[in-house]
Amino acid sequence: MELTATWWQALIAIVGGFGGLEFIKWLFNRKTNTRIAIAAAESAEFHTLQETIQFLQKQLQEKEERFANQTDRLRRTQDDLFKEREARHLAELELALRRCDDDACPFRQPPNAHTPPRPGLTIEQYHATRPGAPA
Repeated sequence: MELTATWWQALIAIVGGFGGLEFIKWLFNRKTNTRIAIAAAESAEFHTLQETIQFLQKQLQEKEERFANQTDRLRRTQDDLFKEREARHLAELELALRRCDDDACPFRQPPNAHTPPRPGLTIEQYHATRPGAPA
């Protein structure tokens, strides 16, 4: 029996001494293992980014809802103020239409302290007896 070994047999014997089959698996799969590790890291990063995006979208939606509520509240308040102003302006307009510029008129609106009302006299009778009234 001959004990001469070729170089590749010697290499196999050395590799076998360092772990054999596991070393060969590592030697051929190290690039694959690197790709798997990179893919796992990218997957974890993607999930983190996805969670961040969901959180930011939820926050944005809440802010938009608050803005819409505040806008509605502002519009209701403005409508109330406009209604109050409109009522006040209508009252002032009606007062201006009913205002009597004749200081001696007992039916003057607003009443004048200088002219007391005349008992038994109507507004039509007073205006008919006024100087310059149409006959």
